[in-house]
Amino acid sequence: MTIADTLDGWSEGDLEVDDASLHYYRSGGGGRPFVVAHGITADGRSRIPLVEPLADAGYDVVTYDARGHGRSGAPADGYEYADQAADLVTLVDALELEEPVLYGHSMGGTTVAVAAATRPDLPHAVVLEDPELLLGLDAGDSAADDVDADGENGFLETITERIRGQPAASREELLETDAGLRTLADAGRDRLATLLADAYLRVDPNAEGVLAADRVDVAEVFPAIEAPTLILKADAGPAARERHREAASHLADGRLVHVDGAGHCVLRDRHERAVDEIQSFLEER
Repeated sequence: MTIADTLDGWSEGDLEVDDASLHYYRSGGGGRPFVVAHGITADGRSRIPLVEPLADAGYDVVTYDARGHGRSGAPADGYEYADQAADLVTLVDALELEEPVLYGHSMGGTTVAVAAATRPDLPHAVVLEDPELLLGLDAGDSAADDVDADGENGFLETITERIRGQPAASREELLETDAGLRTLADAGRDRLATLLADAYLRVDPNAEGVLAADRVDVAEVFPAIEAPTLILKADAGPAARERHREAASHLADGRLVHVDGAGHCVLRDRHERAVDEIQSFLEER
């Protein structure tokens, strides 16, 4: 698979932020901008198969590689969420994206939340896919496939191991040895599996800095978000769901949806349901 095969009508480019460069991909639709911030082991290109329905619906979809990922720069430091949010705001301003929808998964979800709280005038709407700042509420009571019996600590240990060192010698080896990627390939989702494998291999070890950063406090960030906000949350047990609802209650205009059967990667695991939720939410705005 070549990058040309992946883009299929999308454009790409680079822009400079304070101490790094950001690489981005853009569908170029004529509708409202829809900006996508990925999780810690992904990149902008690996999001394209997941957000193509939004591009097909006319949104001007922009995905980008966070610092330390994909084709973006990897400075030695600057991985606090304030830095990541500043990168996102710089991207929106540089591309002159007016009233965008800001969408983020996991690390990207917290990045989007901080950006929307820092610049409440910036987004038209916000969509958070299992944002990292809520993961601490899952411990000991999660039905999500991606959080094992050790809860959040086991999940983060897996992520850290993926970032430190090379997870495999090549794309082909990783597609063979990674159980999650094999499951995608066996389900006929080879393109997504391949793009995720490439993303895993292109995470710079410096990106681990975000895991060492101070946790973002929901009670401080959510009240500052003025835009309508949808949270797509992984499946969870009753007690965890109640904690999630309490956190979401800090939003001025928030909606929380637990997606049955979904793990941490909600848009990947229950793609049609998640896309339907996003489109229904945005149609009301």
